[in-house]
Amino acid sequence: MYSPPLPAASAPSTPGQRLRTHKVWWPAVGFVLGFGGTFLLWRGGVPFAAADYLSLAVLAGLDSVFGGVRAGVERHFRSDVFLSGFMVNMILAVLLVFLGAQIGVPDLYLAAVVTLGGRIFLNLSVIRRHWLERHPARGDQ
Repeated sequence: MYSPPLPAASAPSTPGQRLRTHKVWWPAVGFVLGFGGTFLLWRGGVPFAAADYLSLAVLAGLDSVFGGVRAGVERHFRSDVFLSGFMVNMILAVLLVFLGAQIGVPDLYLAAVVTLGGRIFLNLSVIRRHWLERHPARGDQ
């Protein structure tokens, strides 16, 4: 769907409006900083015992980051919801892997991988759709 460009008078000109636009990138910056911190902590590679837990925690973190970006694009981003969801998703994903290992079902993490993967692709499709609606192709203008 094409929407005509906004007149110059309605463009964000106040610092508060510009600040709200930049909040969309906070989840991505937080993820990159966390990933960098983990890399610096384990320079020689992730210990084998922690690999399953860390991989699922990263996937849960990515799901939260893309959910935060989606909320920002839809102008519903709240930092408290993002931070609590980020932590709860990662802890719950790691607990699921731990529980599966304890009860003798080591592949229980596949349920989380499939669910989180589906949510990531859904969030990416919504972000892409918003991007394409705001920035139409040159021929569609």
